[in-house]
Amino acid sequence: MTTLLDPSSRSLVFAVFSVFVVICLMLCIVTGADEDDRALVRSDSRRLRSWQQGIAMGGDTTTVATVTVLVGMVATSGFDGLGVMLGSLIGVMLFLVLIIEPLRGHASRTAADMLDARGSGGRAVRVSWGVVTLLVCFPLLVVQLVVVGNVAAALIGQPGVRTGCIVVIGCVMTALAVSGGIRGTGVVMIVKSAIALPVLVVAAVLVLHRFGGDPGRLLDAAAHGSRMGEAYLRPGGYTGEGWVGAVNRIGQTFGMTMATLAMPAVLMRAISTKSPRGARTVGRWMLGELTLLYGALAVVGVGAAALVGEALREAGPAAQVFTPLILGRALDSGGVLVAALACVLFLTALAAVVDVTLAAGITLGRDVLGASGKADGAASRWSAASTGVVAAVVAVVVADWNLVVVSTLWLGICGAALAPVLLYALYWPGFTARGALWCLWGATVVSIVALAVSPYASGAPGSVFPGHDFRIWDVTIPGLVTVPAGFLLGWLGSVTDRRHRTGGAGRPSGVTYSRAVRR
Repeated sequence: MTTLLDPSSRSLVFAVFSVFVVICLMLCIVTGADEDDRALVRSDSRRLRSWQQGIAMGGDTTTVATVTVLVGMVATSGFDGLGVMLGSLIGVMLFLVLIIEPLRGHASRTAADMLDARGSGGRAVRVSWGVVTLLVCFPLLVVQLVVVGNVAAALIGQPGVRTGCIVVIGCVMTALAVSGGIRGTGVVMIVKSAIALPVLVVAAVLVLHRFGGDPGRLLDAAAHGSRMGEAYLRPGGYTGEGWVGAVNRIGQTFGMTMATLAMPAVLMRAISTKSPRGARTVGRWMLGELTLLYGALAVVGVGAAALVGEALREAGPAAQVFTPLILGRALDSGGVLVAALACVLFLTALAAVVDVTLAAGITLGRDVLGASGKADGAASRWSAASTGVVAAVVAVVVADWNLVVVSTLWLGICGAALAPVLLYALYWPGFTARGALWCLWGATVVSIVALAVSPYASGAPGSVFPGHDFRIWDVTIPGLVTVPAGFLLGWLGSVTDRRHRTGGAGRPSGVTYSRAVRR
């Protein structure tokens, strides 16, 4: 991977990266939060406009795994990679229909406020929601930092500098999150989208142009280049065959859909919209951006299979991170497109680190420390700073792990624990605090156990412990099991709650606590 860029292209990439960081730091200082901790959470007088929030939320949904791992999956597995993109788009549409407007109407700063207002909250639920949210944010942060560190080291041509890249980039992005707040990080997301989306669309157009604008020719070439033949266009290339493959495929789409409903950074930005009605405008812009983005990524992935399938097979699974760059080199031997795509990878990872760090900091400061009475006025700032630093250290330690394992962990917990609690709290009047606690902790444990007894943990060359084998099943994407388990636990905890049987869901105490938090 050290020959992806020539020296002039490397200079261009790092020049753009440096300018991006400097501009974003200046924008965060000018437009970001003031000394009041309330402004870090939501600045009432300086919010982004609805269309700007929509673009920023679309950027929140797009992590570096979207641009690298998904494109690599489409290139090497075909149909199954496209299924992940479809699941994410379905999740976005459900989020816009079911979540965004009522969430904005009931939550003031974090999603835990909505649980209080709907009668299924309380101090224990707030702390539990915060801890589980951190369990989602932390692996997501680690994945972003590891990927951007790998890409930076490959572009420099010195694999030994990966650790330094992870630490430096993690610290810089943490500083942006702390100084920017909701508005400042929103500006970072808008700048990232303004650069990344046009570059990816141009790459997709170049792929189609290479095949005369004929999608049929492109798919035929992809099937041939991947050496999968017609199997490239059928399910099973990544998820496997038989009943295990069916469970993986359904769990993949189902789990991705549910995880998209409850991504912490997206929820954070949805709460900061101007009004519930303004959330509709936000949703339209978000959906438009993501539809165009996923369409471009799908074409880029299929184009990679058609044009550089042989190179991807020779490089092995680790090459998935560099699939867009390898394709860029095949489309443009001059190196300009490769440099532009490298900038997209950098900016996507950096922007995701900024927003997820802020979401984790707000959750830790407002829900965990705030609920226990240990928070002061700067709780969210210090929480964001400490979260970013610890994530950088952990990313260095697990840099050689299989990133798919870490991604599956945060997606599984998000879809099985957070999403059911959101839906129940918004649409089931009988949902209680016990149901929320059972769902949050039970689904988290189920997700971790399902991953621990899968080939991702042991018994396979790419597992966390390849020298051991304590697998119980061969399912690697357990969304079909974990998500229903989360809903079942939430229902069971509520119907066995004494308050549910007596017709009271604890609403008065929840509302009182929510008002106390707002003060």
